[in-house]
Amino acid sequence: MRRRRTVERQMGGYREHAENFLVHRRGASARSRMPGLARAVDAPKFQVEPFWPNPLPKNWILGQVAGIAVDKDDHIWIVHRPLTLVDDEKGAMQDPPATKCCTPAPAVLEFDAEGNLLRGWGGPGEGYDWPKMEHGILVDMEGNVWLAGNDPNDHQILKFTPDGKFLQQIGKAGSTGGSNSETQLGRPAHMQIDEAAHELYVADGYLNRRVLVVDSRSGAYKRHWGAGETESCATDGRRAATSGCASVDRQVSGSEGNNPGWAACPEIAVLMPETPSRKLRAG
Repeated sequence: MRRRRTVERQMGGYREHAENFLVHRRGASARSRMPGLARAVDAPKFQVEPFWPNPLPKNWILGQVAGIAVDKDDHIWIVHRPLTLVDDEKGAMQDPPATKCCTPAPAVLEFDAEGNLLRGWGGPGEGYDWPKMEHGILVDMEGNVWLAGNDPNDHQILKFTPDGKFLQQIGKAGSTGGSNSETQLGRPAHMQIDEAAHELYVADGYLNRRVLVVDSRSGAYKRHWGAGETESCATDGRRAATSGCASVDRQVSGSEGNNPGWAACPEIAVLMPETPSRKLRAG
C-alpha cells in the first residue's frame, strides 16, 4: 500500500511537471485551452505478452534482435543476428547434434499481429553485401524491406521485396568516404522514408556523422546535413515519432529548413502512439 501511494505521488508530480512544461512553451493560456491535459499526459500502460511470438518452426531460435518494423498490414517484421548465437544455443547444427536445440532462424522474419510466423529469409547471396552485424529494418508502403548494418565493415543499405528478392544496394561493404561523401556510407544505423517525395532519410551513422537523404527509387544522393555530429535514429516530425531508437544517443546539428516536415532528433525524444486502439506487444 505504501509503495502504491509513492507511485501515485510520483505520477502526480510527473503530470504537474508535464503541464508546467507545456504551459511554459505555449503560454499561460495553454492550460485553459486544454482541459484534458492531465489525462493526456498520463504515462501509457503496456503489458508484456511473454508468449509472443508463437513457437518458431524447424527448431529455430533467435539471436540478438536488432530491429523491428510494422508494415501497412500491421504485420511485425524483425531482423536479428544469427551469428550472435553461441555454440550451446545451436547445438542441433553439429554433426552429430550435440543437443536437441536449436538452429538459427533466418535473419528477417515476418509475423502477423497474433505472433504467427508468415515467412523468413535473409543472409548472404549473389549481387549484394549482406551485413556482418544486422542493424535496423524498415518496411515501406510498397512492402519493400530495407536493412542496414553496423559492423566496422558495414557501409551499405539493402532493399528487398517482401519475399527476400534483392532489389538494390546503396553503398558498399568495406568502403567509406567520410561524412561529406555523396557516394558512400559509414555504418548506417537506421532509415526512414518519405513516401510522397520518394526520399530515404538515413542516420549515417556509427562511423559517419550526418543525416543523409537519397532517392528511394534510384539510390541517388540528394543532400545531407549534420556532418560532424551524429545520431542513431531518424525522426519523422510529421508523425511525432522516433524510429530506430528509444532514446537519443547524440544530438544531430542541422537546419530543419533543409528537410521540410522532418526534424533532427531532439535532446529528448517523446514516443506517442499514433492510434490509441493499437496495442504494443513485446516478446
